[in-house]
Amino acid sequence: MKKVIVFAGTNEGRKLSTFLAENGVEVTAAVATGYGSLVMPDMPFLSVKEGRLSLEEITELIKSYDYIVDATHPYAKIISENVKEAAKRCGKAVMRLVRPSLEYENVLEFSSIEAACAYLNGTEGNIFVTTGSKELLPYSKIENYRERVFVRVLPTAEAIKACSDAGFSATNIICMQGPFSENMNLATMEQINAKFLVTKETGKSGGFQEKIDAARKLGTKVILIGRPCKEEGMTLEEIFIYFQKEFGITQEESLSHFPMFISLKNKKVVVIGGGRIATRRVQVLIRYGAELVVIAACQSESIKLLAGENKLTLIERNYLPGDLNGAFMAIAATDDRDVNEKVCNDARKEGIPVNVCDRKELCDFYFPAIFENGEVTGGLISKDGSNHKAAKETAARIREFLKNRREQT
Repeated sequence: MKKVIVFAGTNEGRKLSTFLAENGVEVTAAVATGYGSLVMPDMPFLSVKEGRLSLEEITELIKSYDYIVDATHPYAKIISENVKEAAKRCGKAVMRLVRPSLEYENVLEFSSIEAACAYLNGTEGNIFVTTGSKELLPYSKIENYRERVFVRVLPTAEAIKACSDAGFSATNIICMQGPFSENMNLATMEQINAKFLVTKETGKSGGFQEKIDAARKLGTKVILIGRPCKEEGMTLEEIFIYFQKEFGITQEESLSHFPMFISLKNKKVVVIGGGRIATRRVQVLIRYGAELVVIAACQSESIKLLAGENKLTLIERNYLPGDLNGAFMAIAATDDRDVNEKVCNDARKEGIPVNVCDRKELCDFYFPAIFENGEVTGGLISKDGSNHKAAKETAARIREFLKNRREQT
């Protein structure tokens, strides 16, 4: 089988590697750090190659792979260039997984961390740095940086050592693993009284929006380190589709309803309506011991007969708010769509499961076609609840099978 290598180290790289492995594709995730290896799931078809690789090592590594994906960070320019050059040497193509940029405004943008630090050196107030641990030395050029600059880095020994090597003390190092919500960013910036936020444009998955939204609420000035270049490639969603086609991967849609058997004995079930469908529902429910309440201005003879036999409570009027009080489930089965929708909305407010006879999309549960004998009982619905005929005919065949089996024994 064809193999894939993903130069990962990003959320997208991890998601792509996991997606391929889940679908039985042999994939290797190449990550630079132990942390990158740690967040990769342990699963069949997925292996992890850990370590910072030279151009020669990458060239040797990719020779045995059929697909090469560069899913590294948008600011990891060197590794991207090395992957591209290694593929060229091997006569292979590289797919670049790009992280779309977000719209932003009212920021001070710089082409490098050094340029941003030169600007910050002439300012006053605390600085919240979220650009990672790899390029901390330029911040040490800022006057009083040990007091003014606070860095947020991953909670790894490698990151802490980088902070220490750059001269930061423990009081100015924030070791945390993202993603960070807007509230978390707000709390952090408030805690350190940040007047400046330094960030890269890391896109949606990098938590960029949450950072600048928090900064704006606090009036903190955003110092943006622009992306090294504008890249072309495929987004995560596009590359998923590409590999689905390449490997014939089909994604199973989740089924709409889970089949479950519950006891209705002595549970209050309110049926709104007294016509043909309501009568069928009542005749089924009454066999399962439900405490039935039927609300209808007009009713079928069968419902009247059952009421006369004290097998249900009949309220001879139209539906009113409050009629569902104490109900375990509700059935909206009138010939008026507005009334059925009103019943549905009221049931939802009360957390009561509801079946709406003329609106399958509003149903929390469906009425199945039932089959049973002395040993088994079952119910069938079509997958989306719309093909009553298919469920009815299949249930009829099962009943016939059960009947023949009983006659043969």
